[in-house]
Amino acid sequence: MTNYQLNTNSRSALREIIETSFRNVPQDLLPVQLNDQIIGYVTHTIFVAIQKFIDLEEQDINFIHCANQKIIIDGATPNKLSIELRILAQYLREIHLLTGWREEEFSFIDEHAHERFRVERTFFRAFGFHSRAIHINGYNSKQQLWLARRSNTKHIDPNLLDNITAGGIGANETLLNSAHRELREEAGIGPELAQQLNPISSIIVRRGLTDSSLHHETLYTYDLELPLSFQPQNQDQEVSDFILVDYGQALEYVLNEELTIDAGVVTADFLLRHC
Repeated sequence: MTNYQLNTNSRSALREIIETSFRNVPQDLLPVQLNDQIIGYVTHTIFVAIQKFIDLEEQDINFIHCANQKIIIDGATPNKLSIELRILAQYLREIHLLTGWREEEFSFIDEHAHERFRVERTFFRAFGFHSRAIHINGYNSKQQLWLARRSNTKHIDPNLLDNITAGGIGANETLLNSAHRELREEAGIGPELAQQLNPISSIIVRRGLTDSSLHHETLYTYDLELPLSFQPQNQDQEVSDFILVDYGQALEYVLNEELTIDAGVVTADFLLRHC
């Protein structure tokens, strides 16, 4: 079998996809500051709602303030900050400024790898907080790549193609725990195959979204070579079906933007490394 090779134009296009995946923060967003560091951004609408809520006398919010067109979070303990952020998350949910509630929390990890707080995952995009996710490239020895089609019930990117498994890292998970869980839930891959995971790298993405929120995430990428006889089976109703494509077809899907933006970046990196 002749190995598939990318041409010069394709390589340039894939590199551009990766290079442009980290974009400037939209100018109309207002900063969220923890101590002296900007850690997120919110819309003016959310800023005003939070400001009104905090100003209510009956609210016991002590570590979060609004001043000078920014939200300021004091450096309290992770538990105290988490409690107050959960209160704000519930309030934004009640007034319909926070949608797609998942009953799942993410952790905010600072530059020293410490967890500073944890809160409902949908709050992370509303506040532009940096989150973490796992993306796994499932491929075989015939230069074919498995792609998953996201369910039409997904709150984000329904019906678009994704990596064989991809998902956010929960507050109580390590990278490997999350990878194994996603493999099991989304593709029916058990521990024996999951042990063959090959950690590759990480890609930081940032972009404004159509609802004016900010997506800022580190994508931890893995490769997993699968047997030719393997057939993925979704377990959590988040995938409608799987397709097995050769590397050339995968390239077309990436260039035609038929994958989610994050999966497109991860697949672009895979193709550059394997072709």
